[in-house]
Amino acid sequence: MPANKKRKKPAPQPEMSGYKHFLYELCDVLTIIGIRQKLSDISNENRRLIYDCKIIIRKPEAGNESITSKELKLISEKFKNYYHERTFELGGKLVSNYHLQLLHAYTYGRIKEVEKISGKGHPDAVAFENAGKNLSDNFFKRLLLDYFRVLTQMNNPAQKYYGMYIHPAPRHKGKPNMVVGCEIFIVPVRKYSAVISGIRRPVFQLGKVTNVLEKLIDWISVDVSLLHNFYKGDKRELGVFIQTHALSRLKERLDLMDQEAINYALYENTHTIKQFETYNEYLLLPFKVFDIKIGYLAANVIDDKLLFQTFLFVTHNLTPDGVRLRKITGLGKEDITYWHIDRLSTFVNMKEEKYPGLISLFAKAGLENLMDLKNKEFTIDSMQTANLDGLTEYINRGNMEHKLMNLALDTMVSEMEVEETNLLNNRTKIKT
Repeated sequence: MPANKKRKKPAPQPEMSGYKHFLYELCDVLTIIGIRQKLSDISNENRRLIYDCKIIIRKPEAGNESITSKELKLISEKFKNYYHERTFELGGKLVSNYHLQLLHAYTYGRIKEVEKISGKGHPDAVAFENAGKNLSDNFFKRLLLDYFRVLTQMNNPAQKYYGMYIHPAPRHKGKPNMVVGCEIFIVPVRKYSAVISGIRRPVFQLGKVTNVLEKLIDWISVDVSLLHNFYKGDKRELGVFIQTHALSRLKERLDLMDQEAINYALYENTHTIKQFETYNEYLLLPFKVFDIKIGYLAANVIDDKLLFQTFLFVTHNLTPDGVRLRKITGLGKEDITYWHIDRLSTFVNMKEEKYPGLISLFAKAGLENLMDLKNKEFTIDSMQTANLDGLTEYINRGNMEHKLMNLALDTMVSEMEVEETNLLNNRTKIKT
């Protein structure tokens, strides 16, 4: 070959079209859940209808001017990861929410194929319809869950809250697709001040994400019946607030967790408060990670607010567990701090074979569960995945906005049937 003659580069492989990619992934999920269905057995017309029935999820858009394009991009990327994560069990196999969307389109297309051949009301059509409704219900709950997971880890009571509104969006004319839009909002924190030990300090109200446009964040409150003798007023509920000191102590003592994991853990432990422990002059709220108690949020009532003033690791000398430990071991406050026995990393990294005596003392003090933390990963994904049932329960409790969204989707399905009939009629005319 002449030196000046360049070798031709191989021609780039053509990218798979959206239609072929859809069918390829549909075959994949059908195989995963054990459905022995060959797409070659489905007519081209019905395959196209199945494709046209896919649910389109639009990228999140700005709900107000406060949110930046960089934040939207980050939320979109996080959501995409959760959307494709296999966390839903179907037929004994784990599938993703994206898979549910594929199966929803498949069942809807099969309904129409059976009805065309055997008429409406055929048992197979009814079976596909029931399966489709179940898939649709789970899909939209999981969709809310995926976005909820993203925003919960980003919400910081002292910085900013993110709210969402997921809703039906305009569809492409002549297409029977369901289209879902999502708007993301920045919700300002609720900052107040309270006099604590003679000094006025900033305090922030805790909140949780909803899917209600009129109330993007549900500000957390607590029933006064839980507050024992700490409240003497006439209100039925008090707002729940936190000091920056408590947030700093969480970060310092839960030193294996990044900010997103701490944000989520704070939500998980405070979004529904059912019981306090009373000790010394504080109301203590047990603080759990992976369902293991690792400390307490210490609260008091100030200016008709339930205020979390600090976070105490479970070994702290102001906790009942810490007092038991001190009596058994003789360790004082300074010893606990010096040996870092008030930090998460100490217990996770403690080697049982090296310190059997110390571990035995912890067990006598009722702290043996701390040793179970050794096998945990303190990342936001592992923490949220471990509590998917709890997060799903929160979504399932729902609100009127969820019901309204479902009604809107039912209306969309009816409209889809009309448009689909027109679409098929148009195709028949073209063939003729």
